[in-house]
Amino acid sequence: MVGIPKSNRCTFCKLRKTKCDENWPTCGACTRAGKVCSGARNNFKFVVNGCHNEAPTPKSSDSDDASISSGDGSRATGPLSRRASPGGTIIVDMKEYTTASGTGTFHRMRLTRPRRPRYLNCSRSTPSPTPSPVMSPSELLAARFVACLEAASGTGNDLLIWGPSIKLIPQRLGSESPVLRHAVELVVTTWSNSRREFSPEMWLDLRLYTQALGSLQKALKEPEQSYVTDIIAAQALLQKVELAYDFERGTNEERHAAGLIAIISRGGPWQGFHDLGLQLTFDIYYNMLQGDVRLGRDSAFMHSEWEVAFKQAIDSSTLRPALKAMYHLWVEVTVWPTLVRLVRLLCQDRSDTMTAAELVLRATPVLDYLENENETTFSSMMKSGDIVEVENVLDPDLFPTCYHFRDIDTAKLFYTHALLSIIISRTLQEANIVLEHYAPHLMKRCREYSKRIWMSYPYMRTQRPLAIEYTAALAFAYESANEEEREFCVRSLEDMEYFRRPPPIGRWIEATIMANVKAYTGRVPFIKSQDVTVELCGLGCRC
Repeated sequence: MVGIPKSNRCTFCKLRKTKCDENWPTCGACTRAGKVCSGARNNFKFVVNGCHNEAPTPKSSDSDDASISSGDGSRATGPLSRRASPGGTIIVDMKEYTTASGTGTFHRMRLTRPRRPRYLNCSRSTPSPTPSPVMSPSELLAARFVACLEAASGTGNDLLIWGPSIKLIPQRLGSESPVLRHAVELVVTTWSNSRREFSPEMWLDLRLYTQALGSLQKALKEPEQSYVTDIIAAQALLQKVELAYDFERGTNEERHAAGLIAIISRGGPWQGFHDLGLQLTFDIYYNMLQGDVRLGRDSAFMHSEWEVAFKQAIDSSTLRPALKAMYHLWVEVTVWPTLVRLVRLLCQDRSDTMTAAELVLRATPVLDYLENENETTFSSMMKSGDIVEVENVLDPDLFPTCYHFRDIDTAKLFYTHALLSIIISRTLQEANIVLEHYAPHLMKRCREYSKRIWMSYPYMRTQRPLAIEYTAALAFAYESANEEEREFCVRSLEDMEYFRRPPPIGRWIEATIMANVKAYTGRVPFIKSQDVTVELCGLGCRC
């Protein structure tokens, strides 16, 4: 075997694919271009048996021996090293065969396939699988999230129970911000764990939970305008995950509510709400109002500019009528934290008629709106079959019939309307006590809407475990119930939280339920304590 030079061109001429005049030390092309000439190349190529190409490899035999050609045409034989690949190909490694007349060493790999019996039909070749497109990590995560959305549709594990905005989140996963990706990864993993045979304490992935919280905190410190929607979505998902799955450590309700209010209000009422931003805002609106109630402050969205902007965004959207009705409902009851604040003032001074009059002035238009919705929207839904009365098989002695709904959005609109009607009526009752106005229609209204909540229970029971927010409606319906109905409420509350061990609020008893109901209507204060005696003694509600 001999080595001969392949070419004398310098590197610059070789890259340009031009002829080199070989005028060393600097060729003409490099001189004209002002380049440093590399000089002549000293590469060599090898010639085997006087030919530029190797002789063709002889056909493989079925024996365990093989031969290779050496530089002088001699043959060397020896045992072969064979390895079988998963596809049936045998990789033959022929190592360290030295020619008889020289010291050259050859390494050659040869691929052979085992012989097929002749009787097999080989007329049709097996089609090769179509190569799948390469997906980025964000696309893979979006695909996993969509699979979770579709896997449990119509059941209690349907993620759409959290709100219709969930189905729009996958399209945002392509952004560069990690905050939403980490939150979605937490949701997907935790939801998948809940579907396996894990104990409820093992559902929440603490590593992913810590990662998602860290990303959210970092994003909230320096929020970029282009990622505001991602931050709102991530915070909403974390809040839903904590409420549904994190029942050992409790939830950061006040922190999440404050963060959501700050991010949304920073953009101003005329920031322009697209579909995802609008749906996210109202899917978490109840949680934001709850935070304001606990802190004793008016809602940041009380100003008329926010009301007009929200209503215009809702009316111009392409949302279903049930969702539009739900969002308009939340806009109207934005006054809830203000009414609670006024009730607390009345509880401190029962002679404050000015505060009582202001409360009546603010609460009456909201009750009128709720009653109008009952006579129009819900009457229309009952006629169209979106809401129907069916036979109650769970508690036929207590409620012979119950409600069945077209979907979870309709059910949420129905029981949320009843819940808010009870809350506003209870606050107005406190004003009437101070003003010495007797209003029996308020008691009757609370009783009527409480019964609606109870009759919704058989349907909402099928939406466990994610329909956990329904427990608030059951709790507010408790005050209007008789003894038998109260037993039903306690039993239903425990049933809705069957997977929570222990429940975050503790055992559902009358003192615990009434403490929460009275606190969210301003009749007792919220107290920063986890001591259950606070509620047993009627001092307030734990928070």
